[in-house]
Amino acid sequence: MRFSSFIACLGVLLLLVSSAVAQETTGGLQGTVRDPSGAVVPRAQVAAKGSSLVGTKEVETDGSGYYHFANLPPGDYSLTVTAAGFRTAKRDLILEVGHLPSVDITLEVGTATEIVEVSGETLQIDVTTTHTLTNITPDVIKDVPHGLSFQSVIQFAPAARNEPLEGNNAPGGTGAGAMTRPGSGGGSPGNTSNGGGFGYQVGGGADSENRYLVEGQDTANVAGGYSHSDVPFDFIDEVQIKSSGIEAEYGGAMGGVVNVIMKRGGNSWHGSLGADFSTDALTANNNNPFLYYNPKDNGNSTLGIDPQAVTYTQQKNHYRYVQPLFTAGGPILRDRLFLFLGADPKYTSTALKVNFGPNQNNAGLQTFNQDQQTYFTTARLDAAVTQRIRLFGSWLYQLQRESGAVLPIGDSVQGFFNPDSTSPLFTYSHSLGFVAPNQTMNFGADWTLTPRLIATTRFGYFFNNYHDFGFPSGGSFYQWISNGAGATQNCAAPLCAPLPGGLQQTNGFNSAANDQNFTLRNADKHRQFEQDIAWYKGTGRFGTHNLKFGYQLNQVSNDISQRWSEPDVQFSPGAGNFYAPQGPVGQANCRPFEAKYGAGNCAGQDGYLTIEDFGSKGFASSYNHSFYVQDSITLGRGITVNAGVRIEKESLPSETKA
Repeated sequence: MRFSSFIACLGVLLLLVSSAVAQETTGGLQGTVRDPSGAVVPRAQVAAKGSSLVGTKEVETDGSGYYHFANLPPGDYSLTVTAAGFRTAKRDLILEVGHLPSVDITLEVGTATEIVEVSGETLQIDVTTTHTLTNITPDVIKDVPHGLSFQSVIQFAPAARNEPLEGNNAPGGTGAGAMTRPGSGGGSPGNTSNGGGFGYQVGGGADSENRYLVEGQDTANVAGGYSHSDVPFDFIDEVQIKSSGIEAEYGGAMGGVVNVIMKRGGNSWHGSLGADFSTDALTANNNNPFLYYNPKDNGNSTLGIDPQAVTYTQQKNHYRYVQPLFTAGGPILRDRLFLFLGADPKYTSTALKVNFGPNQNNAGLQTFNQDQQTYFTTARLDAAVTQRIRLFGSWLYQLQRESGAVLPIGDSVQGFFNPDSTSPLFTYSHSLGFVAPNQTMNFGADWTLTPRLIATTRFGYFFNNYHDFGFPSGGSFYQWISNGAGATQNCAAPLCAPLPGGLQQTNGFNSAANDQNFTLRNADKHRQFEQDIAWYKGTGRFGTHNLKFGYQLNQVSNDISQRWSEPDVQFSPGAGNFYAPQGPVGQANCRPFEAKYGAGNCAGQDGYLTIEDFGSKGFASSYNHSFYVQDSITLGRGITVNAGVRIEKESLPSETKA
């Protein structure tokens, strides 16, 4: 886009948005310092000291008595104001991510050694916020019931709700959206559904129109757009959900923005040690009822009446879940270097029994197991290099492995016939499963160039790779589409004979476990770079300004190799239309048919077969360059105008290798 076009777009101000910190993981404070008469106090020293802040941040009020702090991590803060000829004022407050509350301080005449603690006043409303913003803070996480995944608290926000109809199930693998039967890899590329039980609508937008961030890094699935990373609550400091009024810095957020803020170390050592545990005995219902055609009712096809629909309720599974946890955080160098570590592995085991009766060589009662392990670890380091330069680095790693990925339907408590009891036992082998490593890394620097000018740099990386294991490969998989047992050759009497012994299988017979979406690898990568400069102007003729310019680079790639685990050979004994029949009688009967419809349309003597072997393999990536500018203008104490514009250029090349 030409520069002149950019100026025109900037003048139009296409988006109304609010000022914020780049890919918000922090908040800010602002206010005016006055004396008892209401006059402003310039050059007062304002210091902010927080439980999660490396060191202490200090600023000086300008000529209008205005001060501003940016890039403050959420948590408890103590604000101290000193000025010559006045008592020291001290105020405690709680700061949440994305908020910029105005905290005005009135000083009392006296000496600086006298300290006045302000405790009874209520914080003024954050007049700079015009969007709908919900912060799920530690007290809410602790006291309000929720699920095991952070996604379960998204619906705490206005205009946000769980919407399973966004899709059936997400691809199996690490984190939210793992399928009940994830051995297939979830689906072919382009046909992947969204979140299932982890799909959410925010502000009317579809699940794929939301942005899911961890410490500001995009962690959405490349194909489906749903949240594809999980974070244990023991690692989380705060979850932020924006439902409307999304800022210009959040490209692609047509619905909402969900951002997970991780814990960090402080000036005192703290930690936790414990475990979560649950079994089927503590669960009221885990038998997954579903609608089912009564196998004893054939309906009436002549009258168009379907068989009776009944509710099939499975017998309760045996279930066990345990998740030990360990976290520790504190100073390596007090006021200089903080560390936070955490480990939170999760072990889940499910077992159920199915009575195969006389099926599968009188298999009788069989037990099947599904075992899943997810290993969560995290580390974060924060450093105050100087009073003006602060650095951080964080790492979140998840590795999920599941054995026995495909479980049969459990037997019915009503005594209905179990449709899976005729399937081969190898279909539910414990050796079938998947592995999916998943990691998120973030690095950042905040540089206070001047008290009014702050530069922020962020780099993030997200990686996820799903692959199946245990399915046989190197041969061919055979399945019977029609019944060969008792069938005869497709020819005119009296020359017909029973089909050869190798074709005497029943309809639905499979020779081995198979997967048409067997995944050797399905690797997603997100690389994200951001650079912005924020300028803050105190009160004056044209109001208070929080102006920010920013550049972002988002690079996304997918490397996939997915196909049938073995070529699928489908037998249709006794019928067909894919090759000409054998023998003089069969060929004679076929010629009139071929003359009308073309060669190769007649039934084979023994039937026909179809061979399928297809899949997806390749590498594709995209680059998105964007530039944005936004400003929050506060006029007096009652009017706030938020405006911004974003310009993007996205490159979507075709696959670069087969």
